[in-house]
Amino acid sequence: EKGDAASVQHVEEKLPRRIKRKRMRKDDDGNDLGWEEYFDYQFPDDQDAAAANLKILEMAAKWKQQQQEQDSDDDDDDDEMDE
Repeated sequence: EKGDAASVQHVEEKLPRRIKRKRMRKDDDGNDLGWEEYFDYQFPDDQDAAAANLKILEMAAKWKQQQQEQDSDDDDDDDEMDE
């Protein structure tokens, strides 16, 4: 065996975890064929990227809400000008 316990542990931390998941299978016509089980591999390095993606989604949702608030404010201003 090569390497000491610390280096082996460092390498093992980078190994992917095997996660068992289910998804609904459909045929070409859209009919349900049942559940399919499959294995997904999650790498520890990918978790940082996933956190960044969530932050982007949060920012997009916040931006959309601000746009809707601005649109509703603009509609209110138009009503006041008509009077």
